[in-house]
Amino acid sequence: MEYSRGQVEEEVMGLIKNLAQDWDYSKPITSETLLFSELGFESLDAVVFGTAVQKHFEKQMPFAELLAELGKERRDLSISELVDFVRTQLS
Repeated sequence: MEYSRGQVEEEVMGLIKNLAQDWDYSKPITSETLLFSELGFESLDAVVFGTAVQKHFEKQMPFAELLAELGKERRDLSISELVDFVRTQLS
């Protein structure tokens, strides 16, 4: 199945908002929200989220490689960038 960027963004945002219900985060979550510095993701959260995304889309994705690259570059990841990563993996 081919997913549009909008469909992937909607699905990813829904998964993040489900996870965020248990967190102390009250600001609006947008495509520019940063996973680690704004949402407070830690490595375990990233693993849980990556697993949820793969289960939702029924496709294995190289989240470990993505996270390793982010760690090497010492930078955060926006939801928009995450959506692009997921969409690329689904193509």
